[in-house]
Amino acid sequence: MASITFYPDKEKNGESLLLLSFTFNHERLRLSTGLHVPKDDWDQEAQKAKPAKDYPEVNKRLRETVNFFLDKYDELFAKGINLTKQEVKAKSDEIVEAFKVFTGRKKAIEAGRISLLSFIAIFQSRYKSKITSGHLSQYSGLKKHLENFQTKKEFPVDFDTIGKEFYIRFTDYLKELGLKPNTIGADISKIKRLMNEANEDKLTTNQDYKKRDFKIIHVDVDTIYLNENEIKALYEMNIESPSKRKARDIFVLNCYTGLRHSDWSKVSSECIHEGNLYIRTQKTDEPVIIPIKPLVMEILQRYGTLQIPINNKFNDSLRWIGEKAAEQKIGTGNPKKWLQIRTHTARRSFATNAYLAGIPMRDIMQITGHRTTESFLKYIRVTKLETAMKLKDHPFFS
Repeated sequence: MASITFYPDKEKNGESLLLLSFTFNHERLRLSTGLHVPKDDWDQEAQKAKPAKDYPEVNKRLRETVNFFLDKYDELFAKGINLTKQEVKAKSDEIVEAFKVFTGRKKAIEAGRISLLSFIAIFQSRYKSKITSGHLSQYSGLKKHLENFQTKKEFPVDFDTIGKEFYIRFTDYLKELGLKPNTIGADISKIKRLMNEANEDKLTTNQDYKKRDFKIIHVDVDTIYLNENEIKALYEMNIESPSKRKARDIFVLNCYTGLRHSDWSKVSSECIHEGNLYIRTQKTDEPVIIPIKPLVMEILQRYGTLQIPINNKFNDSLRWIGEKAAEQKIGTGNPKKWLQIRTHTARRSFATNAYLAGIPMRDIMQITGHRTTESFLKYIRVTKLETAMKLKDHPFFS
C-alpha cells in the first residue's frame, strides 16, 4: 500500500512551503512540492488550500502530484512480487529522480535512472497541452500492455531492450490478446515515438527500433459505408426499444455530420446558426462548419441534448440494431452488411456519399479533417462502378 500526505512547513513572509510525505513498502520519502500557501488557508484534513476558488492551480497541481506518486508506485511495485530492502531503496531513488523531472527541477536528460515505462508519464506531462487528452490516454494503454508483457512473458522492457527480439515477442503477445493488426501497429508507432524522444533527451543511444524489421503493422480494412437509400431504410426501420431507437437516430444524424464519435456529444441546436453546425473538434482542436440537413434538426428537436455513451457501449447498441436490420433484410444488397455497422460507419458514410454526390474533395476534407487527397481517397469506400456512375454525366464523357 502507498499513501501521500501534504503538510505546511514553517510560515515565512506570510506563506508556507507545502511538503509531502510519501509512504510505501516500509519506506518514507519527505519532499518539497514547490508550492506555497498561507498557513491559515491550508486545510490539513481536506488536503487542499481554501477557499478553493482562490487556489485552483495549487489544488490542481496537488491532485496531479498524488496521481504521479500513485501511478509511479503501481509501475515500480507490481503486485505479488517481493522485493529486497536494497531493491525498494533503488526504486525509491528512482521515484525521487522522476519527481524532480515532474516538478521541473531537473530536465529529463539529467535523470539517469529513468526507465522506458517511467518515461511515458514524463512524455504525457510534456505534451499535455499539445496533444489531445484522448490521444495521450492511449499511451497509458500502451504502458499497461508493456507492464503485463514484461510480467507474463518475463521479458525486461527498457530503452536498451527495444529491438528485434522485443518486437517479435511483443507483437506475438498482442496477437494472443486478440488485438487487430492496426491496433498492434498503433502501439508500435507509439513505442517508436517514445524512443525518438528518449534519444533526443540523451536517455538512450539505442537505434534498433529504426531498423527495417521493426515495422509498423498496417492493413487496409475493407470497412463498409451506408448509401443514402440504406440510411433512409435504417431510419424508417421500426424499433420498439426507446434506447435502441435513440441510438439509431443519433447514428443516422451523424451520417450527415461526418464527425468522429468523440465529437457527437457536442452536437446541439445551440450550435446551429443559419443552417450550419459549428463545432471545434476534439482530435484536431480546429473549428469546423457543417451545413446540415432538415433531418438533423428533426432528430435534435426530438431529443434535445444528446447524451452519448462511450464508443464500446454505443457499438454494442449498433450491433443489436445491425442484427435486426439484417433479419428484416431492409434496404438492398447483402443483408450481412448490416452486421458490420459501427460508430465509425457514420463518418465514413458521410464522406463517401458526399464524394459520390459530386462535392469537391477539398470541401469534404474541410469537414472530415483529412490533410491530403491520398489519405481521403483511402478512407472513402467507392467501387469502380460507383466511380463510373459518378463520372458518366461529366462533360468529358458527353
